[in-house]
Amino acid sequence: MYDRQTGSRWVQVTGEAEKGPLKGQQLKFIPSTVTTWARWKQSYPNTLILPGYRRGAFIAYKGIDYYEDVGLSVVVKFQAKLYPFLRLKRSTIVNDQFNGEDLFIIYSHESKIATAWSRKLNGKTLTFKKMTEKDDEGNILIRDEQTGSSWSWLTGEAVEGELKGQRLKQLSYHPILIERFHAFYPNGPVFR
Repeated sequence: MYDRQTGSRWVQVTGEAEKGPLKGQQLKFIPSTVTTWARWKQSYPNTLILPGYRRGAFIAYKGIDYYEDVGLSVVVKFQAKLYPFLRLKRSTIVNDQFNGEDLFIIYSHESKIATAWSRKLNGKTLTFKKMTEKDDEGNILIRDEQTGSSWSWLTGEAVEGELKGQRLKQLSYHPILIERFHAFYPNGPVFR
């Protein structure tokens, strides 16, 4: 991609200018959620759609096995770590630490969606585990071991317990082909 003001060319995955007057500059990452439209509307029923959006539009790659070839790239302070979906399928919640950030990843096999959140809240580090119960809409709930509060995996908000109403900080993440992750982040660690 390029910007019209300077003509600098930017790498979408890393957010770094490769050519032009802004070469070497870094864009600020803004957290986003990759999910299904149905799951999004369930969590945010008042969402509006931009004109021109085509429902169901997506890019499919021939010969790609979603579990074998795709993972979640989590970016912390402009460095990335890869969490392959094949490994997340086995460990649906991962409490981890990367580049100075205490984080956790949760993966929904049913939705084929993963999200990444900071485990720090009010100066304390929380540890999360998956609950067997689901909310009234069938969404996965998670619980922190420190307070026993229940959390929405998709919104990062505590829905029950001592921390009800508190919200976790969403990290910058996106699904990526594993081979492309290694191309953009050759020294990026991979969750084992």
